[in-house]
Amino acid sequence: MKNRTLHKAFPIVAAAIGNRFGIKVCVGGDQAYTDGQSIQLPAYDGDDPDYQDFAWGLLAHESAHIRYSDFTLQYDGPVLRRRLCGAIEDVRIEHELAKDFPGTRLTLRTVVEKMIANGSFTSSNPDDHPANTLYGYVLKSLRARVLGQAALNPLVALSETALKAHFPKGAVLRLKGLLSEVPEGLESESDCLQLADRILTMIQQECEQEQQRNHSSRSDESSHSGQDENSAQSPQDNCADECHAEGEDETVDNPDDDLTHQPKAASSHPQDNDGDTGIPESNPILEALFNAGDGDIDPDIFDTVKSALALAQDSVSAVVLPIGDEPMLDEQAGLALFRKVQGESVKIRAALQGLVQSQSLTRPQPGTRGRLDGRRLHRVCFGETKVFQRSAVKPSPNTAIHLLLDKSDSMGYQVNDTRGQAMGTRLPMALEATLALALAFEGLSGVNPGITAFPGDQEGSVYRLLDHGQRIRQRAGAFSLLANGGTPMTEAIWFGAAALLRCREPRKVLMVMTDGQPDDMVSTLAILQRCRDSGIETVGIGLGIDVSHLFPIAITINGLQELRVQLFELSKSLLLAA
Repeated sequence: MKNRTLHKAFPIVAAAIGNRFGIKVCVGGDQAYTDGQSIQLPAYDGDDPDYQDFAWGLLAHESAHIRYSDFTLQYDGPVLRRRLCGAIEDVRIEHELAKDFPGTRLTLRTVVEKMIANGSFTSSNPDDHPANTLYGYVLKSLRARVLGQAALNPLVALSETALKAHFPKGAVLRLKGLLSEVPEGLESESDCLQLADRILTMIQQECEQEQQRNHSSRSDESSHSGQDENSAQSPQDNCADECHAEGEDETVDNPDDDLTHQPKAASSHPQDNDGDTGIPESNPILEALFNAGDGDIDPDIFDTVKSALALAQDSVSAVVLPIGDEPMLDEQAGLALFRKVQGESVKIRAALQGLVQSQSLTRPQPGTRGRLDGRRLHRVCFGETKVFQRSAVKPSPNTAIHLLLDKSDSMGYQVNDTRGQAMGTRLPMALEATLALALAFEGLSGVNPGITAFPGDQEGSVYRLLDHGQRIRQRAGAFSLLANGGTPMTEAIWFGAAALLRCREPRKVLMVMTDGQPDDMVSTLAILQRCRDSGIETVGIGLGIDVSHLFPIAITINGLQELRVQLFELSKSLLLAA
């Protein structure tokens, strides 16, 4: 049941992860990609645990790119140069991400292990294109050593064998030396590109030197063979000379037999170079490396992951989770508001505490300690030791409550009482009541409050008034807001749900206070259902409006003078149900 719940919460969990990384996440459509500023994931609603593992891995990897990579860097030259830099950069950024978020090591390791298991990630072999062999060894060896992805070790060994089949021994040794600089020697993507250039220069040098050695060796063999031929002839031995003449063709052909094991173009002169790259045209390995295309090299592993995440079009429209704007802080006004509600919040807290404690006390239970129970004394003669009674106490509510406060334009409209007299606007009173309630919650053991207002600086954004775990006194200045904007309730609910999922409390309650309809009714209903599917209770508080069509638990407050009392009653019922 738990797994099913988490699957249903896919967009909320995805948003929570992205928010944790400080990255905007968009869930919807049928493709997975990033634009350098946000990450797009399909709105998945299935039961495949592998799908989620791949999605969380992609989120971590792309978040690392957005945080640490240089999207302005221009790549020129061979395709292999870009791909080698990409492999090194992927390892660098994932290593950096794990410093701030250690859990991503396991997340990314899981993706690699599952790709190996399903055959998406394989070793290089001697028949591979030389560029793919070099790229594959760099990628796998760095991931295994630097990122601790030990499942790659067998593939690294096989890839090294393939590497040795293509490149000189000196190149393999020097390559290992260059890769030992990762990650400590790399601080930017430009550093990774420079390392890729050094690798390619080294490979070029080693291959050219190997070609020259082979050429020199063949020249020496030919010279030595000629000397043997001359010394074998003797002017005094015409018979021997005639016999040598008869077998001359066979003797001369022996060095040519060795040439058949060298690259066909190796007999060309090494000074015949390509005018643009300085690469010998006669060296087939170097030609293959520098002329390789993307089709000659295995795709990037996270490009493969993106393809695996592609889905049929989902019915949930794409919505971007806002990171959460910081409102303008008015410390003086906030302190005045704090002092105004402090006295009342103490009364609310005392009342709620008394109710919770009285409900937590259970009926007396027999035990070996406590107050002597006269009704059980006669059992002593039968060996019964539980002749005392004690009252057990249930644990505290252990609940995280996140309150979403609508601050749209309509919350700034003038409100009249039943006699037609002006009472002011809804927003200041709602802020006051919300602050008093949160301050009361703060003093209750087992209750963790959080508050968000919507919209924020822009439509679709929110204001973080109180994060879970923060002290209200330090955030009082955030409660001096003005009404403006629309009602982006979907985004606000998504943000609140993501905040709740980061809380340790097992019970999670989302309360939405609003005086109007959401901007997008369909997406709001969809995200609310996902909240409930994920175990988050949803409660609606309508200010002069019925919101029961959105929330299974809903109250309507028609008079602002009822606001504090109604909030208290609702909170009491929620805590007593814990």
